[in-house]
Parts: sequence; C-alpha cells; structure tokens
Amino acid sequence: MMKDAGSIVSMDATVPVEDLAQGLDWVRWMLRSVRHRCAGVVLEQPEEAALIRMLWRGFVQERFIGGLGRVLVHAWESSVAGDVQRLIAHEGEWAWNLTDEELQRSLAAGRLLLNSTRGARYQGVLGHLREAVDAGQAQGLIGVVWPAVAHLFQLTPATLLAEYLRLEWETATRDLYGVHEPRLSWSIPAVVSRVLNASDAGEPRVLRRRALP
Repeated sequence: MMKDAGSIVSMDATVPVEDLAQGLDWVRWMLRSVRHRCAGVVLEQPEEAALIRMLWRGFVQERFIGGLGRVLVHAWESSVAGDVQRLIAHEGEWAWNLTDEELQRSLAAGRLLLNSTRGARYQGVLGHLREAVDAGQAQGLIGVVWPAVAHLFQLTPATLLAEYLRLEWETATRDLYGVHEPRLSWSIPAVVSRVLNASDAGEPRVLRRRALP
C-alpha cells in the first residue's frame, strides 16, 4: 500500500538539518548537466539579482509547498512501490502546475537527467521510465525523473526535496553575482519541513494548467 506524505515525516526525522542545508556533493555531481545547461527549471532565471528573493518566496509559497513538492513526494512513493504507470501518471500532475515555458524547461531538465544516468546499474523503475520515454509513452519531465533517480540512489524524501530545491535555486541564480541561498523561514530545510508536514486540506495544490493530453 502506498503511504501518504504525512507518514514520511517520522521516517525522515533522523535526517540532520545541517545535512539538508549543506547538500550532497555526489548529488551535485550527478545533477551537473542540468545545473550547467539549464537557466532555470520551474523558477526562471531573473534578469536582476535583486528580484530573486521575491521570486523564490513566491515559488515556494504558491507553487512548491502543497503543490510541486507534494508531486515529487508522490512520484517517489510510486518509484518505491515499483509502479511505473502510476509514476508516469504524475507527469500530468506536474504539468498541470506549469506554464508552457515552465513545462519546456522541466522537459529539458528531465531529459538531461535521464541521459546523464543512462549508464547506472540496476536501474529498476528508472530504467522502465526511460524505456517509456524512448517509446513515446512518457514525456520525461523532471518532476518524475528526479524522484525515480532519487529512489535508485536510496535518497529519503527530505533529501529528495532538498536537492530538488537546491537545483531550482542554483539554475535560477547560476549567472547572478553574490547571491546566497535563502535563510530562516525561506531556507531549503525550512521549506522541506513545510512540504512534509503540509496537509492536503491545509495547503492545496495551486493549479496552473491542464494536464498533458
């Protein structure tokens, strides 16, 4: 049986906040192609550094907590359960939350990540997802590719979310000088905590568009 996101909180209780704040070097290496080649994923790169804090707050409050973040967790659950069709179905949820431009950036990021992990051994669900993408049965959006990759490398939901948020921040700020990660209530660990503790009734998804046909 699939677990709901709330049941994951206790499982991740042993993950030190410092670990989430620091990030994992090997995950940064694995995501390097996305980070170096994408100027933003969902959070688009702003023209001025002064805008990034405001854009980040809007992104995490209106789009990620209870929305995109929950889709990532649910896609991870489907990967853990080995349910490829359910995993692919989450692409519709992810796409529903995006504009056309965000959808294209998510597709580009997902395809890059799929390509960079092609040589990994014992791919399981990720391998089946790749086959579906190659056959035109799935799009390969980052919102399902990353959870499948995270499951393959045995990342917890907290780390899954933290590293995704870090990817959004680093691609959006890649060409901005003197910008540091958000702190306090808008920090990556704080946002992760809010996603894992959000209830469906308290923080509903923010729908942006219809699902993929």
